[in-house]
Amino acid sequence: MFGARFIALVAYSPHESVAFASAIAAEDLDSLGALNERWHHEGLATPLVVTPDEFQRSLDAFPLEYQAILDQHVVIAGQNPIARAAVSPADLRRACEASAKGHLIHLRQGWLQAAGHRDRQAALIVRSAAPLRALLVSLARLLDTPAASTADLPAFAARTIGIPDTIVREVLALEDAPEGAETLIAHMREYLAASEQLWAFVDRWRSA
Repeated sequence: MFGARFIALVAYSPHESVAFASAIAAEDLDSLGALNERWHHEGLATPLVVTPDEFQRSLDAFPLEYQAILDQHVVIAGQNPIARAAVSPADLRRACEASAKGHLIHLRQGWLQAAGHRDRQAALIVRSAAPLRALLVSLARLLDTPAASTADLPAFAARTIGIPDTIVREVLALEDAPEGAETLIAHMREYLAASEQLWAFVDRWRSA
């Protein structure tokens, strides 16, 4: 669809990708939009569509999200346009603080809004999995203990922050198996307590 303007298609999870082009027109979005239902039917998220320059200039605005892309990306087609991109440690620190605080607040507010409806409660927990993973990956990077994979994050959280590794493992597993959220509803108190610990850890660490 982009023709000569196509640069690369980069995946950064089993479901998510970034399409890079040298320029993006409204007509491109119309053409790509025709594929949206097919992507969703196949379990794929709508790709992020950006130019390499836009990506580079947005690193400070979306440090957690873009760091996750940099950490996990695989080039599906084309030439890697982000091989030398890097998020500033200062930007990453600020984003970690905001994310840790936002994570707890969103869980509390979402639980309140769910008003006892189990389907809404389960959906809330599923939505929280990806942000939790991104936050823990970024914290591990900042503390010079980068996690080799998602499977390493529960042990990192337990060792560094004191969060029970079981709750972290079960929440992160929802990214690939969201149907497991129903069983986690009974452990929401534990998840909220772990999120409070995470917030407190980031606050102490930021002020050190």
